[in-house]
Amino acid sequence: MEHLKTVADYMAEALRSLGVTHSFGIIGKSICPIALKMVDYGIEFIPGRHESSCGFEAAGYALKTGGLGVAFGTSGPGGTNLLTAAAHAKANNLPVLFITGHQSIKELGIPQCQDSSSYLADLADMFRPATLFSKLVERGDHFSTIFNHAISIALSKRGPVHLCIPFDVQTEMLEECRIVLPEREPLVSIGNFERVIAAINASSRPLIIAGKGVNRSGTHQELVQLAETFNIPIVTTPGGKGAIAWDHPLYHGPCGVGGCKHGDDMLNSSDLYIVLGSRLSDMTICNLKAENHPATLIQFDSDPTFVGKILNSQTIAVSGDLRDNLTYYLQNIDRDTVVRHEITVEANYHDELPELPKLSIASVLSTLSDQIPYNSSVFVDDGSHGFHAVKWYNVKKPGSFIFDAYFACMGNSIGMSIGAKVAAPDETVFCITGDGCFMMLGAEINTAVCKDIPVIFIVVNNMQLDMALKGMEKTTGRIDGTLFEVPMDAAKFGESLGAVGYKCETAGQFAAALEAAIASNKVAVIELLTDRDEMPPTAHRVLNL
Repeated sequence: MEHLKTVADYMAEALRSLGVTHSFGIIGKSICPIALKMVDYGIEFIPGRHESSCGFEAAGYALKTGGLGVAFGTSGPGGTNLLTAAAHAKANNLPVLFITGHQSIKELGIPQCQDSSSYLADLADMFRPATLFSKLVERGDHFSTIFNHAISIALSKRGPVHLCIPFDVQTEMLEECRIVLPEREPLVSIGNFERVIAAINASSRPLIIAGKGVNRSGTHQELVQLAETFNIPIVTTPGGKGAIAWDHPLYHGPCGVGGCKHGDDMLNSSDLYIVLGSRLSDMTICNLKAENHPATLIQFDSDPTFVGKILNSQTIAVSGDLRDNLTYYLQNIDRDTVVRHEITVEANYHDELPELPKLSIASVLSTLSDQIPYNSSVFVDDGSHGFHAVKWYNVKKPGSFIFDAYFACMGNSIGMSIGAKVAAPDETVFCITGDGCFMMLGAEINTAVCKDIPVIFIVVNNMQLDMALKGMEKTTGRIDGTLFEVPMDAAKFGESLGAVGYKCETAGQFAAALEAAIASNKVAVIELLTDRDEMPPTAHRVLNL
């Protein structure tokens, strides 16, 4: 008979074999067996301050490694606190395994502290719509089948999965447990190849819309090759920002919320869209007029949910992996028949910077990429500061700007930047966040301090929920719930958590703080006190009451 091992042993061993080096979570009784076994098998445990942030850290880790991120929480509220991060990972196509605890199966029906069963907070059920797969593992001999299925879905379909594992199942002894580690296979769709090429050649004013999928799949070189082959201009969605370097001659700027006028004009004057990895949400097409929908839409998307359903255009769909597909297309295009299109407008997309009595966040962001190392990643939180960054920040290194305007969860970038720095210690990692986001999940900076994960946090403090305030004021004349009577001191807060704090009210002070923070290689909080009256580039979205 083989040596008996616990379910927790088999799981930890499998995760280590998948290349997982770190896990993120908060310990508790019901998750102890698996959490401790992961440490025993060489997976470093990064204890967080809130489960949501632990989930975001696992997502940042998955984004940087391209592999599986692992987040865990105890039963009951530990699990419900992870739900937001699970939905965020789903919206961002990030393969994260969420593991939650559960009372022992043999104790089901007995009222228990932090209940995860169907009597109170059924975590397996709750996670189902927020993940690609969610399951309660009720018996040890079911574990291998369920685990294999979950991992294959997470890594092939690129998204989060959830396993809720009771305490006694984690500690159950098994003679054998067959774990199958999935191997990546190219996912190419060739059925519409001829139609796609013919449509591109036949169009008079084609436009490439580069979405978040370009950044998530690392399809930056292929994007440029496609555009240069046919001489097609490129605009980026908010989440697609940084799909191409800011000064490439074919880049015509960001569009939608946080976009520039030129980018939106391009949307309204094209007869063909080639959409690469974008759902075409309201954040992208808010300024597109119905009468200007293109005649034809070519949509590359791994998820068919919204393909062809948003615009009044004849749609040619291409499913599968974006990078695999563009690689195939570029290899198989007949160069003799390629039509190189004439672009009649200049790629001059920069709008005028505002002039304000106090510090302008737009002006700070417009020069930031000149002040930081090329080998950097910039994680940007949701709020007006995020859309200022979409508009004004000049991305030099494609893929180095990470922003989600779809699920748009405040505070996500605090954890994501920490997880990314864990996965890429040689990169300089920045998080641009706001005082609203920082008040939600800013305590996570202490996690970075405790584990010496030197992220530089830039906190834009305008002492209000700026995006909500400006939008409500413009459309309803009211600002209820958007102002904080006692504003936070972000630099002091950071210092209280063990970080180095800087307070800046001028561009000169910010430049000096940035230089000092980069040189120190310590966790730093740079507080930017910006002009409260500065208008964010988010006024396109209107609230009608």
